[in-house]
Amino acid sequence: MKQSKPLVPSLPGRYGRMTREELDAESNQYDVEFSGTDATRVANTKPHPKKRRRLLQPVSERPTQVRITMAPELLHATDAAAEKHALTRTGLIRQAVSDWLARQQPVGKSA
Repeated sequence: MKQSKPLVPSLPGRYGRMTREELDAESNQYDVEFSGTDATRVANTKPHPKKRRRLLQPVSERPTQVRITMAPELLHATDAAAEKHALTRTGLIRQAVSDWLARQQPVGKSA
């Protein structure tokens, strides 16, 4: 009868001298012990929290970052006015641009 070669001679101890069949038999012994199929299921006490996400807006409505340059004095005045009216710097600039655009004549209709 032909003797099988060890499958992985670099394994420590007796495992390095085992054949494939012997290693399979050894690992099957441990697979049964840790099998989760016979374990009783325990229900979670709390439901899984749902992820909160921002609602996706159409591309045409998504805010866009704009980098602007202004003199330090104007920036300080902007910050002071925003704080006075309980706005952020961005909110103040957004409101100022909206107001300015509302006061302009519609394009294409000259007097």
